[in-house]
Amino acid sequence: MGMFDDLIPQKPAQAPAPTVSFDDLIPQQGAPAAPPVATEPVVIRNGRIVVTPAGVEQKPQPIDRPVSLLPSSVGGAVRDFQVGAQGVGKGLTDIVTGPFDLVAGAQNAIVSGINKVAGTNIPLATPASKLVEKAVDATGIPVIDPATMSRSEKLAYDANRFGTQAVGTGAMLAQRAPQVAEAVVPSETFLGRVGDAFARPYIETPTRAHVGDAIGGLGAGVGVNAADNYVPDNAAVGGTVPKQVANALAPVAGAVGATTLQGLVEGLVGAFKNAAIRATQSAPAPIPLNPATKAPYSMPEVDQAARKFQAAATDNPRLLARNIEENASELANPAEAGAIPVEKSQLPTSGLLSQDPGLVTLEQGARTKRSPDFTQRDQNVKEAAAERVASVRDPEADLGSVMRRAGEARTERLAPAEQRVNQFEDLGNRVTAARQQEGATFSPLANSEAKANASRRLDNAVVEGNYIPARQQKNELFDTAPGRNEQLPADDVFGAIDRIRRGANDLAPGTLPEDFVRRLDALRPVIDPETGANLGGPGTALGGDLADLRKFIAPAIERAQRSGNFDLADNLSALRRAVNRTIGDAEGYTEANANYQRFADRFRPEPNDPGAKFTRAIDRGGQNADGELNRGSTPPSETAGKFLGNAEEAAALRRIQEGAPSQQAGETAVRDYLRSDFASSALNADGTLNPARASAWRRNMADVLSQFPAVRSEFDNIVASAQRGENLSLEAKRGLDAARANRKQTEADVERGAIGTLLKKDPRSVAQSVLNDKYGGPKQLDDINALVKNDEQAARGWKASVAEVLTDKVQSTRQTGETFEVQYARLAKEFKDNEQLLAKVFTPEEMNTLRQGHKLLSYFKEAEKRATTGSQTAERLNIPGWVQLAVRHFKGDLAGGGLIKRFKLLMEQLPNSNSGAEDIVHMAFFDPAVAAYLLKRPLPSANSSLYNINLRRLLAAANASRESGDNGD
Repeated sequence: MGMFDDLIPQKPAQAPAPTVSFDDLIPQQGAPAAPPVATEPVVIRNGRIVVTPAGVEQKPQPIDRPVSLLPSSVGGAVRDFQVGAQGVGKGLTDIVTGPFDLVAGAQNAIVSGINKVAGTNIPLATPASKLVEKAVDATGIPVIDPATMSRSEKLAYDANRFGTQAVGTGAMLAQRAPQVAEAVVPSETFLGRVGDAFARPYIETPTRAHVGDAIGGLGAGVGVNAADNYVPDNAAVGGTVPKQVANALAPVAGAVGATTLQGLVEGLVGAFKNAAIRATQSAPAPIPLNPATKAPYSMPEVDQAARKFQAAATDNPRLLARNIEENASELANPAEAGAIPVEKSQLPTSGLLSQDPGLVTLEQGARTKRSPDFTQRDQNVKEAAAERVASVRDPEADLGSVMRRAGEARTERLAPAEQRVNQFEDLGNRVTAARQQEGATFSPLANSEAKANASRRLDNAVVEGNYIPARQQKNELFDTAPGRNEQLPADDVFGAIDRIRRGANDLAPGTLPEDFVRRLDALRPVIDPETGANLGGPGTALGGDLADLRKFIAPAIERAQRSGNFDLADNLSALRRAVNRTIGDAEGYTEANANYQRFADRFRPEPNDPGAKFTRAIDRGGQNADGELNRGSTPPSETAGKFLGNAEEAAALRRIQEGAPSQQAGETAVRDYLRSDFASSALNADGTLNPARASAWRRNMADVLSQFPAVRSEFDNIVASAQRGENLSLEAKRGLDAARANRKQTEADVERGAIGTLLKKDPRSVAQSVLNDKYGGPKQLDDINALVKNDEQAARGWKASVAEVLTDKVQSTRQTGETFEVQYARLAKEFKDNEQLLAKVFTPEEMNTLRQGHKLLSYFKEAEKRATTGSQTAERLNIPGWVQLAVRHFKGDLAGGGLIKRFKLLMEQLPNSNSGAEDIVHMAFFDPAVAAYLLKRPLPSANSSLYNINLRRLLAAANASRESGDNGD
């Protein structure tokens, strides 16, 4: 026989297999069934004759091959390899076709139910894995039919097949495990949630889960192999149902058996390992020696302490270990300038440093057992915090320097405003002095006597210096004129006298000189009507008589006008004109008439001329016995008023004085009179000129002043100067008012601001108000800081005031060390409300010191974060719930609860094996390094999965689905 002959089963000769294509796998509607393959009716099998009815298809039979660990020949080794590779390949195929097989299985389950209920014969779907098998057979690839494999080969084939399914599918699911571990909410889709459930066992210990999957897969293969060998395809009872159930349960049962064996092995290995560790190893270096025995703790005690620490943690233990280390290092080795290193004995306990509610709760339980140690540590921490808060106080600082600096600042703030007031006061005084000096020249003139004196001087210039000499010259020329002794025609004169008489206003006695009228009538010619002879006088008069007559006519005219006899006045005026014409036509009066014309043009250009009135009044006054003028009607003190009342009078005065010898004296008198009148009108009581009244006077006297340009120019300058003085005075006053208002406002601002506050209050009171006023405090603090920043003593005093107020607000009356205990709630409130304000007063180093004190006390706040509540005894002794229920049922709630409580207390007092672990845990609360080590110590994960149960269920369902459809045979 050949080398491989022992591997070939002895079979009767069979007809060649027909050619198979994919079309053969599809049922043909209406096609006749294929005829059965002809087989040998009689065969010899295992030395026995087996008769098979003709026309019945024969199933492949397994070969007989002894079981051995090693192959007996090269051919056996090749076949073993082919069986194993074929099992792996089949497992990979099952992975690919698994989803389709599951769908086909679900469909076939529904169709089978319908067929049974409705009595129909709906064909079942062929699973995808079966189609793949037929496709492989069609390709002619040489494969070993599992039906022909020996029992040992079939077992190896099934183990490889299902092990490959478990490992391959588990490897794909494990790819999703990191994503599931990081997720904080479930997946949004149904398929995503299903995938998360399948991937979750690979999160904690993926390697262990993969090993469990592989072992479970092998066990599933063993279970399927057993079902194939020992459960018939068509049982006598139940038909195909037992086989279908076996196909579904066999993978699960086999996998459970394998993993049970795996767990047993792991338990034995762990027990031997722990025993070896306990006998050969002690606690690692981070765990100190037992303080009582000075001996190292055992590794199980360390593990138990680590397990207790990690079990209490509500967050990732390694993260909490880092928190403890960082927080402890931050306190013991501060990086901030000014922060004081905290001694190890003053560090907060590890539970507080972790800021984890679970560890805080664990620590609270420990505090109830060994409270003195924790109380002392808490006292040390509070003392360290109090020392840091109290370190900002400065008892040697001079608080009075703050008030001194405030006084200096007040003076500095008010100095510019005061200087401004002084400047405008000085300007106002200088302007007033200048105006008073200007008005001083008018003050002596602002009285009637000065005005009267000026008028007298003007009268003297006009009368004595001008009119009287001119009149005297006029009279002398007429008195010495040659025509005075000449006979002049008097016809016009006689005619004028006759008109007076015809007007029924005969010359009354006293109107004209009577002797003159009689002599004039004697000279009147009288012509005889009959003879025509002159019976009277010659009809002429002496020039002197006519000249003397003129001086009497003017007064007569005035008397007639005063008496209301205006006709007489007119006739007398006509008489005067007649006399004047007569004298004017006389050659002997040529010089006198020329001088008289000049005299008349100057003094009497027309009857109503002010000069004419004035000179006639003088003439009418006459002279006294001493030869002096009678000035009763024209007093000299009123002369200026007569000529300076309006434009016509002023023009008359200017005309009279123009070219006169006394012109200069007259103009000077006019100036003095006007200055006196101006002073009376424009001078204020304080001796200054009132520009408004000065302007009004100039405006009222404008026509008068226009006749005297020099005087007008002088008064224009005086009024302009007064106006400028007034403007300067008003500007100075406005500036002074503004300066005083600014000074007043500055004083008010100073009083309301930081300066005034520090001057009125103790710096500590001010500091307290700043820290209590969250709205106005920041602004006031900025003002005070700006006030004292350049004064070292004042800045120190202000900082000491704030420090004293701060410490008084946060300290209690309880003594701790050499100072008073600081209340965390008060300090936290101050930091919350005033940290930014405090940072403006204290240096960064001092603020870091305060923050460090606040940080130390803040850890006590963590004591409020308790994960659970209850007695720590329950952690050491957990009485089962059913036991407690039974005790309460039989004893009642009150008595039963008391009994359970006493039992727990009794058990708590008994010695136990956890004392070493408890010591380590207690030690960890006072040593951050030990606590961090326990949290970081690797321990077997309680949540690690030995295998993926969902995966096993999936593989079992897929196996049942593959066997549910038509195999196509």
